[in-house]
Parts: sequence; structure tokens; C-alpha cells
Amino acid sequence: MPTTPQRALPGRKLLFAAVCLLAVLALGAFQFGDNNGLNNMPFAQVRRLVSDLPQAQKMAGDGNLELLAGQSVRGDSVSVRGELADANCFLGTHTHAYDHAFCAKFCAAAGSPLLFVSDQGGVVYIVLTAKNGVPLPESALNLIGVPGVLAKGRTFDVNGLHALAVETVQP
Repeated sequence: MPTTPQRALPGRKLLFAAVCLLAVLALGAFQFGDNNGLNNMPFAQVRRLVSDLPQAQKMAGDGNLELLAGQSVRGDSVSVRGELADANCFLGTHTHAYDHAFCAKFCAAAGSPLLFVSDQGGVVYIVLTAKNGVPLPESALNLIGVPGVLAKGRTFDVNGLHALAVETVQP
């Protein structure tokens, strides 16, 4: 008795096509990506939005982008004594302290990241703000280059880097 090749059931093909169509529609509904070109916005234009967090959050939401600004940084609460220093000079030449305060403030104002050099063991932390997208308080920035300040905030380690999310800095 000759055997005939079995054909796929039409129901299976239809089910597979329906699942594929559903997957395409689901991905289209999420619209991953930047709907309004915000990722291409020039830095100077983004910088102006820092003073208007609600507007930035609205723009990000309208553009289907996640904006973490305003959210608190995680970590363990600490109070640590040391010095705020600019990363360029400290890492490049190990220059810091009172004799270097003006230069450190100048470099930080120009965009150099800040570091916190702890008096306890010389641990160096990269400085973060306590809330994403919220600048450090002016009172903290005025103490760049002053040894022995007390920083309060949250610490954590990521990929071998020590981070300090600064809430306050006091003389």
C-alpha cells in the first residue's frame, strides 16, 4: 500500500502565522526607542532642562524614553571626612587641597568629574548626586578643595569603583 506524504495541518500554519502577527503587533505597541529625537538633542539644550525637571520628565514620557532624574541613588548611609577634589588634576597629577582649590573649582565648573578623597584610608570615591539629574548643592561645590569636610550620603561599589552619592557637605 503506497504511503502518501503527510502535509502540515492548515490549523498549525494558521496558528503559527497568528502568533507571529501578534508578536509584531506587541513590539510595535511598545515602540522601543526615541520617538521625538531627544537622544539627538545637543548637550547645551539638555543642560537648560536641568532646572525644569517636570518639563524634562514630560518630554521623556512623550518621547517614550526612561528618565531617571529625581530618583534617589541607592546605597548604604555614611558620614565620612575628607576632601572634594576634581578628577582631572587629582588623577593626573595627584594635586589637591587648599593650594589647589581654585583650580579644582575651575576644572569642576568646566565639567571635570568630582572625587571624594576620604581621610580614612585614602579611599577615593567618584561623587554622584543624591538624586539622579539633580545638581549638587552650591554649598557643597563651595567646599571643593577644602580638606577635612564632612560628607553625608550613600556609598556603593560598582565594577571596582567606589561611589559616594552626596547629600550634604559641611566644613
